[in-house]
Amino acid sequence: MHAPNGRLVELKAHRAAWSGAHPENSLAALRECYAARVARVEIDFRLQGGEFVVAHDRPRKGRRVPRLREALDIVRSSPPGPTQLMLDAKDEAPWSRHDVETLARLCDDVRDRIFLGSPADWNLRRLCKVDGDLAIAFDPQYYLTWDRRVHAVPGRHGAYGYQDAHPLALRRTRSTADYLRERFEMLLGAVIRIREVHLRLGFFERMLQDDFDVAAFAHEAGVQVDVWTLDAGSRGWKTHLARAVAGGADIVTTNTPRELAMASAASGH
Repeated sequence: MHAPNGRLVELKAHRAAWSGAHPENSLAALRECYAARVARVEIDFRLQGGEFVVAHDRPRKGRRVPRLREALDIVRSSPPGPTQLMLDAKDEAPWSRHDVETLARLCDDVRDRIFLGSPADWNLRRLCKVDGDLAIAFDPQYYLTWDRRVHAVPGRHGAYGYQDAHPLALRRTRSTADYLRERFEMLLGAVIRIREVHLRLGFFERMLQDDFDVAAFAHEAGVQVDVWTLDAGSRGWKTHLARAVAGGADIVTTNTPRELAMASAASGH
């Protein structure tokens, strides 16, 4: 889809959702995305029993979940195309050196076709030390976010209205936009070679309301902005989509990529 100024905005299939005919984070769903030549796809993964598996939550005992190597085999066996696969790491516990080296080996021959991302910057830094050529995406939600319903950083209510425990957020000493600009300068430096920053949609919109153009700031640093998660049929979704596009988002993560694409086409974008 395109912004009114012609700028390309890509849709990312959250948990490999495309047609809805297959379970989320499944190998069948991932194969379908590659067959459909979807531009952006995301799957979740985590360390379980010493092996990386495709799963958002810790798998229940006895439940079979795909191995990450099986998902990457689909990437290897698919002909070259437009699809970029985002591997979203759900581990908060630090990865060992062995774990990081194992992950780097798994990704070695598909590095040009994948991104690896996480809110756990400590694991991303460990990965970069082992393989500095992997494309990295970072979600700052453990440090700074905004959500009226949940507190991603429990008990941390900054003076500017965001969930933030940094000393700069303890009391108001400047404009909210200046505070956010300084905080994002820190956060974008948390991991070297960040290619994307992932932001909750409500957080992104709140920063725009507070006169901080986070997308322009990220673009100046050579970083793309991915906002998540926006689904067709949700309350006010067309308005939220228009705001995200107008606000400079480069990627919109969604469980309904086909519906958003059709809506965009119908509106002339």
